[in-house]
This record gives sequence, structure tokens and C-alpha cells, in this order.
Amino acid sequence: MVETIYLNEEKPYPNNPLPVLFFENVLAGALEEEYNGDDVLQLFTNNGYTNGWKNGIMDQHHFHSTAHEALACTEGELRVQLGGENGEMLTIRKGDVLLLPAGTAHKKLEATANHEIVGAYPLNDSDYDFQYGDASDYEMIKKSIKNVNLPDTDPVTGAPGNIQQFWEN
Repeated sequence: MVETIYLNEEKPYPNNPLPVLFFENVLAGALEEEYNGDDVLQLFTNNGYTNGWKNGIMDQHHFHSTAHEALACTEGELRVQLGGENGEMLTIRKGDVLLLPAGTAHKKLEATANHEIVGAYPLNDSDYDFQYGDASDYEMIKKSIKNVNLPDTDPVTGAPGNIQQFWEN
């Protein structure tokens, strides 16, 4: 099941009218029971999400104005804030996946010592600029976000269903 999280614009964080998609505890079903970060990177690649990395989420609000981003927790647990200083608080645990639409501010608030996040970007997104809410060209950033193409598939199933259901107008 996919949970949708709608965020309002919270200047200087534009967020996106498209919802964050939260796939709770889906990785064990999509992969073998004993999976690791490399397995999730391969799953993402197989499902059309590339330029993957393993690490964590920054502990400062940031967003990408030219790309959507898939994030998976492969170890431990994190408390994150989505949308800016007044945004949604969410705990993500091993097995959870988030698909953040371009412009969605996100920040790690706290995490277990042994946490790991895997991230990747849809194939049609070629630039992953980092924005920290301090740009002087806010209106141009909002236009850039609006022009980011929708992914063809979701990162978990590799099917277009969740994108079409939740992200198409």
C-alpha cells in the first residue's frame, strides 16, 4: 500500500503539489528477506532509477529542483522532516521507501547509529542540483520544478501504476 503525503509550499521551500509517496515496509516483499543496500540499488536500477548512492539524509533542509528522488531505508531507523520547518515529521524504518517529487524539502532530524539510506533518481532526470532554500531566483526554481518530467515507473514495482494513480493530473 502507498500512503500519500501532501505538503504545502513553505517559502523558501517550494515543495510540490504532487504528493510524497510513502511505501511502508515494502522492500522485504520486493527482494529476498535478507537484502542490503546494494540489492536496493539494483532494484532501483531495474525499475528505472539510476545514479544511486548509499549514505544518509542530510541534517539540513534541502531539495532538488530538477529531479525527483527515491529514498529507501535499508538499515536502522530515521526521523525526517518533509516540507520545511513546519512540515510533516515521519519515521522511516528498514524496508520503507519514499518517492519525493522535485522541490520537496527533506531533512534528517535523528537516526539510529546503524542507519543506511539508499537513493536514486528517475532515468529522465539528468541533473540533481541541491537547493538549500537560500537561492535568490525562487520563482525560476519553482518553474524548474514544474517542468520536471514524471517518472515512467515507481522505484519499488517498476510499474507505472502508482505514478499514474497519484502523480498524473
